[in-house]
Amino acid sequence: VATLRNPPQSALPDLVPLPSWGIRAFHFPKTPASRAADELMFGATVWIGGSGPLDVEGFRSNGSQTMKAYQYFWRNGHVIGRVRAGTMGFSGYNQWHFKSFARYQLLGSDKTVAVRSHKEGFCIAPTDAVNLVLPDAVWQPSFLGLNGACGTPTALSVQEMLPLGWGDTYFQSVPGQAFNITHVPNGTYYIEVIVNPEKVLHESDTSNDVSLRKVILGGTRGHRTVRVPAFDGIDPEH
Repeated sequence: VATLRNPPQSALPDLVPLPSWGIRAFHFPKTPASRAADELMFGATVWIGGSGPLDVEGFRSNGSQTMKAYQYFWRNGHVIGRVRAGTMGFSGYNQWHFKSFARYQLLGSDKTVAVRSHKEGFCIAPTDAVNLVLPDAVWQPSFLGLNGACGTPTALSVQEMLPLGWGDTYFQSVPGQAFNITHVPNGTYYIEVIVNPEKVLHESDTSNDVSLRKVILGGTRGHRTVRVPAFDGIDPEH
C-alpha cells in the first residue's frame, strides 16, 4: 500500500490511557534467586477512540531479531496507506511485542519520577469493551486478548490491532513490571500511564496521552499498604 506523509484525520485512532486500577501492595519473600521486595501492582488499560482502529504490523527478513513496524490506516473497511512506526521484538513471553505502545511510572507528590516499570513491549490486542456507542465501533472483534496473532519465533510478519471502542489491559503483577516500593517512603504518589510515549504512532489527539491515579502508600517494610482515593467520584477499588 501507499506510504503516507500525512495520514488523513478521518482515519486516525485516538489512543487514551484510562486511570490505573486494580491497585494493591504485595510482598514477595526472599528466594534463592531474588531478594525480598515490596511491590505495587496495578492494571493499565489503553483504549481506542477517534475515527479508526490502531493497526500495527511488523515485518522481518534474513533472520533478523527485530521487525520493522508500520501503522496502517483504514477507511470504509479498506486500507488506504501506512507509515513507519518503530520496531517489534520477540519477548520472553513467546510473543512479538511492539516497543512504543505505553510507559508506566510512579510519580512522587511533586510529579517527579520515583519508580519506573520495566515493561517495554506489548502484544496489542482487544481485551475490554470501553465505548461501543462510538460511530463505527466494532461490537464483535474477530479475536479477544492473546488468542490473536502475536506471532511465533519463526513468524515473518504479525498484525496487532485494537478495534475502535476497545481497550487493551495489562496487569503489572511481577517484579520489574510492578513498581518496587521496598525503599519508597510512605506518602502520596501517582501512577502515571503514558500512551505512545515516543510519538511514533499517528493519532487524532495527543492531549489525552497521559493519565494519573493517586495512591497513598503506608505501612512498614514487608507489610506495605496502599489507599486509592476515588477518581471523579468513581471508586472501582471497592
